[in-house]
Amino acid sequence: MVIPVKEMYVGETAEVVFLDTETPEVRRLRSMGLREGKLIDLLHCDTVASKKVVIGVDSSRIAFHSDLANGIAVRPIKSFFEAIRSQAYYDSLTGCLNRHAADRIIGGEIEKFAEKKVPLALLMADIDHFKRINDNYGHQCGDSVLKTFGEVLHGALRRSDVLCRWGGEEFLILLRGTIADEAARIAERIRRKVEEFIFPPFAESGLVTVSIGGAGLPPGRGIDLLIADADAALYQAKNGGRNRVKIC
Repeated sequence: MVIPVKEMYVGETAEVVFLDTETPEVRRLRSMGLREGKLIDLLHCDTVASKKVVIGVDSSRIAFHSDLANGIAVRPIKSFFEAIRSQAYYDSLTGCLNRHAADRIIGGEIEKFAEKKVPLALLMADIDHFKRINDNYGHQCGDSVLKTFGEVLHGALRRSDVLCRWGGEEFLILLRGTIADEAARIAERIRRKVEEFIFPPFAESGLVTVSIGGAGLPPGRGIDLLIADADAALYQAKNGGRNRVKIC
């Protein structure tokens, strides 16, 4: 899999496979030691505030504007998620990260992003009337809906986003480097995809819907407040009629 360097996870290692040498700035990076075949580590990536990317090459650090990252393609070697896969951090039904993993990851991301003053947002997504599905079609069908729901969420998210099964039919989504307006657009994309999807064993779309609450993290706020705000927004979305998005 080949991706732009800015789609790497912070701390991830990748091999450089392409440099856009038509761009003078990228040619300058080549002269600094960034070349095809080199292994790099992503040390920092902020496409919103400072718009700076910092990578480690050999024993050096190279910093450049995030716009140049589109001209640098890499092949990831070992991702953060692969590194923790061997641990018991995945939900056996959906394949999503579990709540234990979420607590650990979110805590680390809050510390990192608050320190660098890069925005961070959180979404809480809950399947509407899930109990009815279990009651009317059985728990096996309910499990199938949960598994498929996780797959639909994955398909609507960016590579840098973190998806966790928070509990039951509720899922948590961590959006790195994301402001509230962008979080709202992502949440609405998820809501629409779920509504349009045909979930087995149903024969038409719209029979499974989702309510989503979200909150942003200004630097300095803690994990408990972020989750509480997103949960409160989800409660408002549910009370407002379900199958809707509320960002506080």
